[in-house]
Amino acid sequence: MEWWQLLLYILAIIALVWLALLVIDISNVLSFKGKLEKRTVAFSVLFVEKKDILLTIYAMFDEKKAEFSSSLNKAAAQVRWMKLESMKGEEIENNVVLLNDFEKRLALLGHKYPLFEGDKDYEIYWTTIEDLNANYRRNVANYNSEVLGYEFWRRFIIFRPLTYLFGFREKKRLN
Repeated sequence: MEWWQLLLYILAIIALVWLALLVIDISNVLSFKGKLEKRTVAFSVLFVEKKDILLTIYAMFDEKKAEFSSSLNKAAAQVRWMKLESMKGEEIENNVVLLNDFEKRLALLGHKYPLFEGDKDYEIYWTTIEDLNANYRRNVANYNSEVLGYEFWRRFIIFRPLTYLFGFREKKRLN
């Protein structure tokens, strides 16, 4: 066996190993990307539920003829028309800010006008809001762990340019 044949065998083995690692890298990136998309859908479900409950509480106050500030009416309008399908990282954080602001305004209104003391439905709604907030925090933790896995495989040093060319862009963690 000539030296150049041995060199070709070694180069072929290196190329096969590199190709196998590329396949593993891309499959892992795709796997984590799919998991991130599922987490985004979970955020959408949580936000829709929270939005519906907050608007129901708002309607309960409206039925009791509570006085609303213009900022509360503006927050209600923003929540009513917020986009909850196919969200990206920034949209998720913007929606959280809108929902939490509206939630705090409604809680303040509830303390200002104790119209629903002892009302079981009202208490159930706020308990559900607390559960949704806890689920949101769990979902953020899971999303951020998936982002770490995605970023690890996306930034794998010998494949970074290829993953960029394949369209895998950086994902930001949520706060």
